[in-house]
Amino acid sequence: MASRRSIVLLAVTAAAAGAATEAVPAAGAGRTACDLLTGWTLLACGAWGLARHPRRARWALLSASGLAWFAANLATALAYAHRGPLVHAAVAAMPRRPGLSAASVLPAAAVAAGYADAVVFGNGHGELDVAVAVLLAALALRAPPRLAGAMFALSAALAIAASTALGDVSASYAGAALYAYEGALCAGAVLLASTASGPARAGITDLIVELGPARRSPRTRDALARALHDPTLEIAYWLPARQEYVDLEGRPVTLPAATDGRATTVVEQGGERIAALVHDASLLDEPQLVGAVREAAGLMLANDRLQAAAGAQVVELLASRRRMVTAGDAQRRRLARRLNEGPARHLAEVAATVRAARAGAGAPLTTDQAELLDLVEAELGQGRTELDELARGIHPRVLTERGLAAALAALAKRAPFAVDVSAPEQRLPEPVEAAVYFVCAEALTNAAKHSGATTARCHVSVDRGRVCVDVVDDGAGGADPSRGSGLHGLADRVEAAGGMLAVSSPAGEGTTIRAELPCAQ
Repeated sequence: MASRRSIVLLAVTAAAAGAATEAVPAAGAGRTACDLLTGWTLLACGAWGLARHPRRARWALLSASGLAWFAANLATALAYAHRGPLVHAAVAAMPRRPGLSAASVLPAAAVAAGYADAVVFGNGHGELDVAVAVLLAALALRAPPRLAGAMFALSAALAIAASTALGDVSASYAGAALYAYEGALCAGAVLLASTASGPARAGITDLIVELGPARRSPRTRDALARALHDPTLEIAYWLPARQEYVDLEGRPVTLPAATDGRATTVVEQGGERIAALVHDASLLDEPQLVGAVREAAGLMLANDRLQAAAGAQVVELLASRRRMVTAGDAQRRRLARRLNEGPARHLAEVAATVRAARAGAGAPLTTDQAELLDLVEAELGQGRTELDELARGIHPRVLTERGLAAALAALAKRAPFAVDVSAPEQRLPEPVEAAVYFVCAEALTNAAKHSGATTARCHVSVDRGRVCVDVVDDGAGGADPSRGSGLHGLADRVEAAGGMLAVSSPAGEGTTIRAELPCAQ
């Protein structure tokens, strides 16, 4: 209460001082009255805002604009000093957006141009007025309704000022433009002050109706953002079983620190934590508004939390599938390595022994002995070939040792028809390389067995964190993904990696298998 009395006393003193300064210039009664009304309006609106929200800098800036208005009567160099803090006050009312983007740079540019305009305009640079007017109008398109009205009014005021600075106007036009300029300033200040009262009670009532249990809305966040006049609002849902916050899709959310201009309001229902509203820190000055919105949205957020919990289960299921595929690939690599290092090496040693026995025989071999040794060597060779094919089917060594491009080139050489391969030489994460390789291998195997293809093409590309795979053949087409387990297994593998698999196979036009997977390097 004491701070409010101090603000009122300060406003009265400033208003009296302003009235005294109007006695300095020699102007008519009408001109003096308009100057007084403009300065007092700026001061009164700033004092009104300070009384309601003393911690918000915009109201101190608006008051400073009023003081600067009257200070111009004492020094002509200060004639346009009111514009800097006035533009700053309007821009400061914009909800802050985290991160560096056009939405965050535009307000800073408007403030800088506003202060530059206040300093430079006296030298006849009306171009700055135009720039600030355009910036304010652009910001108004993103602002809540009342703040948008204030910004449009200030933009109009600066456009009027620019028309007198950039053109050769008559004295009568200049006088009329000055009255219009002051009127637009007053309108902008009043509209800006109206934002201090928060949204009307009807807005909260509309929110309760929209979010009531009888009208479950999928746009909860948008409705809350409108009620709070904060387009940056985020909602995090609390899952007690996992002791963490998630978004509506079930992805984990980390609440921001209190030092980055964001604040968190916890929503409870029946004493149980339901969600958290992450909003602009300036809303902490309006605890009644935030509390009303929190109470109105409690039931709706409780319902939405069920969806978030289901989404979290889906996310965990996908993560579990991904872990299973990764573990399976690791097991396949180990098994393939053991086959190459164990049985395959043993067969090679036996083959070497047979050759040594043939070469070291003291007497010429009989026909039966030679045929027997030939049969043993042939069987050993066939066994090694089949073992190599088994190892490649489990997990090709070339993929592990040399990467995807080399593995696909080797795969193309073993195909019964010509295969054109295009793949990046760079190494990709092991799960991605394995998924891409087996997509290509299964597609070429199907083409060889069922389509009668004579040529095929495997194209792999990496773009903006995603790997795209296209396998196209010129076979008979007509492939049905619902038959057989090969394509089903591929789809499961690709989806477990967070990707998607599509098959296009019109009869008589060949088959195209396309897969897309995320690839975090």
